[in-house]
Amino acid sequence: MLYIIQILGKPLKMFCFGFIPLILLAGASKRDFEKLRLDKGTCSFNIDGKLSFHLNGVANFQNKTEVDKFGNKTDKLLLIFNTCDDKKIQTLEFVIASKAKGSQGLPEGKYKIKNLNRLMNNFSGVYGFADLREVSELPFFIKSGDIIITESFSNKVDGKLEVQLQNAEGELLNVKGSFNAAVKV
Repeated sequence: MLYIIQILGKPLKMFCFGFIPLILLAGASKRDFEKLRLDKGTCSFNIDGKLSFHLNGVANFQNKTEVDKFGNKTDKLLLIFNTCDDKKIQTLEFVIASKAKGSQGLPEGKYKIKNLNRLMNNFSGVYGFADLREVSELPFFIKSGDIIITESFSNKVDGKLEVQLQNAEGELLNVKGSFNAAVKV
């Protein structure tokens, strides 16, 4: 009897402590709540500052290629976010300029905000502003952060952003969220 328990004991332990946890872990939910899919042409941002609020709206984009007088090409992606509420229209716009050319506009990647101490000619980086009348009559301009493009196609651009905006009075806004922009017609 003791011999049978010794023979069956080792495989039984391996089954209970090895195989069953493996099955339980493999069947676990892999849903990432941070990456919930947005509908095409929409955006969702949390805005924190003097006033904190959530902004849902319409997301559009335009791809442009600009050539300067020396023949240098710069690809620009213009992201435009507007609220759906006609009573208080709020706008965020970002321009991402890059010398690197993807097959359909700017490639996926992380685009850092750069300080803009000169004219925008031959600018490579991210520039943006926000017109949020609910917060201030003054426009906000991008100060720091980054925009991540996760998918870039000719008819849609997906991504997320985490940026800090500042107005002329020094008031700061932190904007964090995701977007699924449709091509602007």
